[in-house]
Amino acid sequence: MADRRVLLACYHFPPVASVGSVRVGALAKYLPRHGWEVTVVTPARPGRARTSLAIVETRDADRALAWKHVLGLRGDLALKDQVGAETGSRSLAAAGRAAAIEIAKALLAFPDAHRGWARIAAAAARAAARERPFDALLTSSPPVSAHLAGARMRRQLGVAWVADLRDLWTDDHNSTAPAWRRRLERRLERRTLGRAAALVTVSEPLAQTLRAAYPCQATHSILNGFDPELAHPATPHGRELTICHTGTFYQGRRDPTPLFEALRSLLASGRIDRARLRVRLLSRAEPWLRQAIDARGLADVVALEPWVAWEDALAAQREAQVLLLLHWGGPAERGVYTGKIFEYLAARRPILMVGGGEGVLADLLRETGAGVHVRDPAALERQLAGFWDEFRTTGQVGYHGDASRIERYSHDRMAREFAAVLDAAVQSGAVGAAACTASVPGLRSPSATATR
Repeated sequence: MADRRVLLACYHFPPVASVGSVRVGALAKYLPRHGWEVTVVTPARPGRARTSLAIVETRDADRALAWKHVLGLRGDLALKDQVGAETGSRSLAAAGRAAAIEIAKALLAFPDAHRGWARIAAAAARAAARERPFDALLTSSPPVSAHLAGARMRRQLGVAWVADLRDLWTDDHNSTAPAWRRRLERRLERRTLGRAAALVTVSEPLAQTLRAAYPCQATHSILNGFDPELAHPATPHGRELTICHTGTFYQGRRDPTPLFEALRSLLASGRIDRARLRVRLLSRAEPWLRQAIDARGLADVVALEPWVAWEDALAAQREAQVLLLLHWGGPAERGVYTGKIFEYLAARRPILMVGGGEGVLADLLRETGAGVHVRDPAALERQLAGFWDEFRTTGQVGYHGDASRIERYSHDRMAREFAAVLDAAVQSGAVGAAACTASVPGLRSPSATATR
């Protein structure tokens, strides 16, 4: 029985089709098993099922949506995805619209397009606390405006606040913001997060970055995970050697062309039977991807399939012989776990990670035995040929994951670690590290207003 209450404020929450909603949805489900009753504050969304979970739904405030309408873009797709698709067309008009969007993001969406929601969420939290007080606050980003809401809530409710950063804020490895904006945003970040009793992020390398920036705060790394209740026995099809990838390619930063090149070579040499090979890419439409497939003569082998519901994507993963994971590469990626890796662990199928260097993903594959990491074209061709030989002989690519090690990445483990952080934050007091923020460059004194 949960004996403490936490208010969880997050912009993305199930059924929103976002990797960020998986982490907070799991916390809402599993934290009560570890002593914390959860109330969620999040924008209202269509299709959200009514359950026993306490959810306070608010109105939304999305500046990006208004800009999409002005620029004639779809409201249900991210700006970056549509910019990437249009840029791929190389038209002058598309380039102009992409530039306009980037300028709008830098000037108007500060620190993101959802800043208006921070005030809305804080008001909802205040009303909920009048009915039953809370012992702690937990906010999760992105978007970082969730932490602006958290700073308001901490000031209003006077309870311990834990800020969870699934991606870092101004140190986010994916940020394309100009330098002047990053300087302004860093000041806002320091004023905001400096009020939290504890910080959490998703890997130890990212936690080290936070500790350097916030020496006064307790900082923890808590990995994402998979829901053990949704992990079902794999049911791979034996008719074809199926390689499956689910999720977006982020304008080519997840680059499948090394796989395409290796397959073209193996098919041209007759090393793999073309009639029994199928690559399934379940993703949003990205024109450059179709061009890359056609240019290599792989249209009959590589299937671009439309975006599907999350449950259908999980089923496709379980049916595959091999699951494809594309590593972005670069030093900034060494501490990044893609959310997809945990879905793949639950699918219990061999993982083929292509590209990138050493880091937490490569370490995870070695630790669990759930897959292999290849970094050069020759090694990729050898691995694909090995998969084909095993499939041709046995009808299936063998899976060698260590179940006991994989269980360490469950949502229940993740919630247990969050519960320990919340317990410690409450014991240390609501003010947390604020008393020493004056010694940290860029932070105001504790009496200063955290957000406007």
